[in-house]
Amino acid sequence: MCTVSFLPSPQGFYLAMNRDEKRDRFAALPPEIVEFENHRVLFPREPTGGTWISANDAGICLALINWHRIKRESNNGVRSRGEVIRKLAGISTSNEISTAVKKLPLRKLRAFRLIAIVPREKRVIEWRWNLQRLAIRNHEWRRQHWFSSGFDEPRAEVERAKVCASFVAGGGDPGSARVRTGVNAAGYSLKWLRRLHRSHEPERGPFSICMHRPTAATVSYTEVAVGGRSVVMCYKDGPPCSRRSTTTKTCKLSRVRTTNR
Repeated sequence: MCTVSFLPSPQGFYLAMNRDEKRDRFAALPPEIVEFENHRVLFPREPTGGTWISANDAGICLALINWHRIKRESNNGVRSRGEVIRKLAGISTSNEISTAVKKLPLRKLRAFRLIAIVPREKRVIEWRWNLQRLAIRNHEWRRQHWFSSGFDEPRAEVERAKVCASFVAGGGDPGSARVRTGVNAAGYSLKWLRRLHRSHEPERGPFSICMHRPTAATVSYTEVAVGGRSVVMCYKDGPPCSRRSTTTKTCKLSRVRTTNR
């Protein structure tokens, strides 16, 4: 169960992710910079090494969410979906990502949705694996949200989309004429995005974006800011509504030039 939000910014973009898990799941490790063959990559990780979100020094961000609408299970020796981003995190272009996704051991993976933000190409791409077919969707370079829920995914999508729409309509933090630092063209800032991800509307429970229920909850909040000359990842080990400290890691953006598109 997760909520992922993408928000363009004047110099790049922000990506925020609430990770929802069972309360008895083992704790994850905060982000570190890992040296891949061609890139430096930032990501938090599970003790087994898998991850659900990454950002590299080309500015490319990846986020993976479960696709609970697909009830069918893989029968070919299930492998962890946490391997997916680890295999793709060091890639430079959308074409390379697309090629690498097709080479994954998909038949051994449960259903998932993979989101890629490629700033140098201004592309927001989503791959969907439903255990039978890999589909691709291209999204516009504008505010986007994705939701998943093992509790009731269709209803979670509806309820959380309403909350996102209400934040847009109500302004939450639309960026006033007095303070517009970091505000995008539509008037929404990183502060607005943080308020959205710690929201308990319409009520604190299984459908709120900051999710709480007896056996599961939002267990971490990860935020990525790409722009200027750096990529910054902030990680809170706990729900975004909590007062737990945040771990911040910064990586300088490389000067890699892309040739596709």
